[in-house]
Amino acid sequence: MNLTSRDLARYVICLGSFLSNLSAGMLNVGLLDIAGEYGRPVGAVQWVITLYLLTISVCLPLMGRLGDLRGKRSVHNMGFLIFLAGSVCCAVSPNLAVLLFSRVLQGVGAAMYQATNMALVVSLAVPERRGRALGIISTFVAAGTIIGPSLGGVVIQWLHWKANFWILAAMACLLWICAQRLIPVDKPVSRVPLDGIGAALFAAGLGTLVTALNLGQTWGWMSPALWSLWAVCAGLAAAFLYWSRSPRWRTGERMPFIQTGVFQNPTIRLGFLITILTYMAAFSTQIVVPFLLRGEMGYGPALAGLIVAGYPLSLIVSAPLSGDLSDRFGSNAIMRLGLILMAGALLALSFVSAGTSLIYVLGFIILLGSSMGMITSPNSNLIMGNADESLVSFIGSMIALSRNVGMMFGSVLAGSLMHAASGYRNVFITSAALVTVVAFWQVRHVRKEWKRKALSATR
Repeated sequence: MNLTSRDLARYVICLGSFLSNLSAGMLNVGLLDIAGEYGRPVGAVQWVITLYLLTISVCLPLMGRLGDLRGKRSVHNMGFLIFLAGSVCCAVSPNLAVLLFSRVLQGVGAAMYQATNMALVVSLAVPERRGRALGIISTFVAAGTIIGPSLGGVVIQWLHWKANFWILAAMACLLWICAQRLIPVDKPVSRVPLDGIGAALFAAGLGTLVTALNLGQTWGWMSPALWSLWAVCAGLAAAFLYWSRSPRWRTGERMPFIQTGVFQNPTIRLGFLITILTYMAAFSTQIVVPFLLRGEMGYGPALAGLIVAGYPLSLIVSAPLSGDLSDRFGSNAIMRLGLILMAGALLALSFVSAGTSLIYVLGFIILLGSSMGMITSPNSNLIMGNADESLVSFIGSMIALSRNVGMMFGSVLAGSLMHAASGYRNVFITSAALVTVVAFWQVRHVRKEWKRKALSATR
């Protein structure tokens, strides 16, 4: 296969997605080592993981908007340099406080190249190959998710937990060099000044929401401290909506940080809903399945890990194939089949018990990953295909944010239901119900679109 410079540029961009997910998982198995070295409790060290993901979530929309204003390539490539600086600071951190600050720096850099990667991939692909190109991003995301914990564990076993950051720094440096050489220079697609106040209100509100979701299970969902956070979040959301609908934007010379008109497109609105609910269902399942395999079925950690790996491995295969099929036959049919299969797989997993065969569990986990690949690539293709060119980086960043929000809600769902009576089954059934609802909504939307087009054709 002859690779063109555009093909190589796309793979460099996709490797950025791999890098950020690799970094998210490499330290999962090293929290005890970090706690021991710094003499801090594991609960405090857990923020090494949480703060990185929180920073990415908060910064994604801002970096997407900057990509539209400053150029996607410049924001994307600068992200590698900031991630490189954060990785080096992590590697030489003398205490936990410096390590946490350095992880925030890493998160800012990761948000910069995550927010712009979809828009760059779309700009480098011809429209009839856009779905496959977006599917390859999902493949690299899943690969980073698989390799991160395993590679991190090997490095910690044979070297030191800080060696993980030197590996990440070297990868970021190499990717920056390749990105500078291969990704073509693009021009800003929007010259409207950034709404700084709106961006600050949005980031503060989202940060408060994510923090509340992360602390809910620790503090207790009914604790006064958590309700105080919910109140702050509601106040910031109200202030953001008030500011975004202010008469000052009616002149057209400036525009709010998030244009509400973007979400008036029913295809884009439904696409974001599908992203949030499917990732919520899939992530809650990923949390529950290891407990089910080890606690109920009695499998050892190695075998349980191999079974769980069936989900991302099948997604790696399914995502680019589904993206290719969506280019040929349209996104809606592929996505509808994926939603139906996903709901069926989740419902089937709700019947797992101590005596269930290994083949049954593995088969439906593989089906779950395959169906997720059938949803993510066509859905991203549909959203990006309906996005205005001046907001393409911002829309791409919002897709990434929707994934993160879905995973956070999935974590809450699993934590809330898993420890109750029949907890595992409740998580699977609730997840299946969510996917079923969104499948019906998708069918309803497609029928409306058909009727609208038929009516337009008769005029």
